[in-house]
Amino acid sequence: MEEINIKSVGRFELKQLLKREGRQSVYLAYDPHLDRKLTVRIADFSGLDAQVRSDFDARAHALAGLRNAHLSAVLDFGQTDGVDYLATTLVEGPNLREITAQNATVEPKQAALIEPRQVALLVGKLALGVSQMHAAGLVHGYLSPECVVLEKNGEPVIADLGMPGMLLSEEDEESADFRNEFAAPEVSVGSGDAIRPQSDVYSLAAIGFFVLTGHPPQSAEEVFQTALYEGLDSGAADQFKKTFAKALSFGASERYASARELAEAMESLFRMTPLTQPRETKAAEEVAFDEVAESEYEQFDLQEIEGAHVVHLHDASVLSTESLVQTKRELFAMVEKCEPSRLIVNFASVRFCSSETVGILIQLHTELKPRDTRLYLCGMRESIREVFRVLNLDGTVFEIRGTVTNALKSAE
Repeated sequence: MEEINIKSVGRFELKQLLKREGRQSVYLAYDPHLDRKLTVRIADFSGLDAQVRSDFDARAHALAGLRNAHLSAVLDFGQTDGVDYLATTLVEGPNLREITAQNATVEPKQAALIEPRQVALLVGKLALGVSQMHAAGLVHGYLSPECVVLEKNGEPVIADLGMPGMLLSEEDEESADFRNEFAAPEVSVGSGDAIRPQSDVYSLAAIGFFVLTGHPPQSAEEVFQTALYEGLDSGAADQFKKTFAKALSFGASERYASARELAEAMESLFRMTPLTQPRETKAAEEVAFDEVAESEYEQFDLQEIEGAHVVHLHDASVLSTESLVQTKRELFAMVEKCEPSRLIVNFASVRFCSSETVGILIQLHTELKPRDTRLYLCGMRESIREVFRVLNLDGTVFEIRGTVTNALKSAE
């Protein structure tokens, strides 16, 4: 690729070269008009057929119409002063390869680097994002751990939307740097006809296996290693193996037909596997739930409105293992103390909902059921509610409403 020595593209100021991919250069950029950082991808179409630029523009236009919490957003694209560019939101945080490398250093060494339940939630969220691409007629085709960044709030986001493969030169295709070990068997770099939705299904499952084990799968049979599923009952372990083996099948037609189907399969796994128990400190274990007085609630504010108890969660109450332990203790202590007939948990201040948070709420639901206490969740932002939808918890386990007022009316 010819060196491009420019300092700006349109209104975007180029601050730092992040990486080169084939005929594309990716920059950290700044938009002075909106006062924010972003990513700008500059493409070189010199010497290529006009159809390549047309395909690039068509893909950028389709991506610009997507909005999903697990996909970076296209902000602008086009050509200015002879330079073709694509501007996307900047997703800050470590990518999954970096996170997995850190997990591999944790002692004591274990076959599974993280809990299978967490893998199911991660892959399920990513599959929801990819399913939106599929619905728009797009296939990513080049998914890998490097493509996925974990934001500060813990949400996984596909930061690279699959544009690089469109502009690889013949030399690039032969280079080891562009061989994606997470690509489906039918995918060869530059062979667009081979890429299909099931190719993304394979890559998503391969990424999940990598996060679980620290290495990409060499074959679907690897998922049957029993050491990976310690702590799971036999039924959950068998289902986990079958689900990943299907997604990693050599033949595309043998896999899940779409990312949406994969997301639904991950939802089933998440519900089958044991609830994630946050690691409680010894001090936390020694304090009984009923020792927490109402005035000592630190993780939420409690109101009694029209006979219903309303818990307003603080954002910080779900952002760390330590805070989750305290939140769980205080919630159950409040239930023991107040014996609510109607309980409303308000998420209005919460920006992120982890699998541990969902697990605690399921435990709370189980605790309240024999008490005949009606439980409502409300105030969720769309990205959080989508988690409950994919896990099939919205309307089946939990009654979710838009606002506290809506929940109060439902509880009458």
